Amino acid sequence: MASIDIEQLLKELKEESAALAKQVFKELKTDAESDALDLIGSLEEDIKSWTLMLAKGELTKDEFEWLVMAKKDLIEMIALKHAGISLIKLDELKAKLLNLVITKVFSLI
Repeated sequence: MASIDIEQLLKELKEESAALAKQVFKELKTDAESDALDLIGSLEEDIKSWTLMLAKGELTKDEFEWLVMAKKDLIEMIALKHAGISLIKLDELKAKLLNLVITKVFSLI
């Protein structure tokens, strides 16, 4: 099993998710960044746990992906919602951010 620096992973996920959100919602960069960071923060413990389980072979990549994507409907994007962004756009951003988590973790395994 390759050694995974979970704290570095989380740091990179926060940076990359903030950048992605600001790119998607250029006109609402501050709100988008805030919601992206909140999303990663709310999943932090799950990401740690599931990444270690994946690295140990206790989860398959399909199971990991399912677990991450299952969180989509539970995540609130409060700042962007208050800014009047449609639910469709919020769902698109959530999907992109969760796919970022999956891609980033898979690149380490």
